Amino acid sequence: MPYHPFVTRVVPNMVLRRERMLPFRGEVLVGTGSRVRPTDIIGRTAVPGETRLLNVAKALALDSSDLSPYVRVSIGDDVQVGDMLAAGGGASRLFGRGYRSPVAGMVAGISHGRILIQSTRSTLELPAHYRGTVINVMSGLGAIIEVKGALIQGIWGSDKEGFGVLNVMVDDPDQPIDHEGIDMSCRGTILVGASCVNERTLYRSQEAEVQGMVLGGLQTGLVDVAESIGYPVVVTEGMGEFPISDPVFDLLKAYQGQEVSIRGTMEARGGAARPEVIIYASYAGGDAELELRPEFLLERGSRVRIVRGPYMGRTGTMIGFPPRARMLSTGVMALGAEVRLESGEEIFVASANVESLG
Repeated sequence: MPYHPFVTRVVPNMVLRRERMLPFRGEVLVGTGSRVRPTDIIGRTAVPGETRLLNVAKALALDSSDLSPYVRVSIGDDVQVGDMLAAGGGASRLFGRGYRSPVAGMVAGISHGRILIQSTRSTLELPAHYRGTVINVMSGLGAIIEVKGALIQGIWGSDKEGFGVLNVMVDDPDQPIDHEGIDMSCRGTILVGASCVNERTLYRSQEAEVQGMVLGGLQTGLVDVAESIGYPVVVTEGMGEFPISDPVFDLLKAYQGQEVSIRGTMEARGGAARPEVIIYASYAGGDAELELRPEFLLERGSRVRIVRGPYMGRTGTMIGFPPRARMLSTGVMALGAEVRLESGEEIFVASANVESLG
């Protein structure tokens, strides 16, 4: 019986096409055929400021919502942080008291004891993030960049982007990153290790101006820290202390010292975006193929990875699909697949615990 699994790409040499889009219509600064580097600015747009509704009457403990005797600004006025918006004067019981603006912007409205401030617009510049060639420009919106390199997709990411030099910090795929080995020599690099066992490692990496981190596993208690720090984190296996699977680790080791773009964008399973690492090098003699929609049908001979259970992270080859359910080690009867691991051991694993790797 055919099975359509989740697919993770671990490919040493591929032609990739990635969109870079502005969040609002603006100006695209490159043309078709332009060569770009990750730090090149390819687009620019004005980002609308936030709207802040300030309850001035409540802050000044007014009995009425009528601010007209106290307000010091008019609709359309520009204000800076600290400018007086409302204050008492003369015989007013608010004499000496006032309300100052917490934001810079324009007064957009005054009503019912509240003042509406539209904060100042800012300019957003869009970096290329990838090294490659612009193959299509969408006027005012963005561009598509064609990239050649190795691709590793992850399971979880911290929703940030980075670019640096690949720095494999460990000798074995089950060895965690040791915070004592992180110093200013790591500046500008993408660190690789099996896991991160404490928040000190994350903070020390930030102090060393690390540009990203690729881990096999991340403790769930460190997720908030990973999302708050300034560089991206990509997890390849799962949440917890897990080694990096052998195909992923071997590929990272092979490209030690190469330039890398790392992106921690997350979307729902089956979505177009996955956390990913793109390495700008290719195996000698290998021909890069264009990335196409992956084949989701799992067949005999397919390369697979185990994603749950006692064999989690192990890789192997699909050798069969028994037609009837079998007993798992958990005592549950389930349909599954027979897999020959890289070690030569043959195991039976539930279909839901297998993903296609390639």
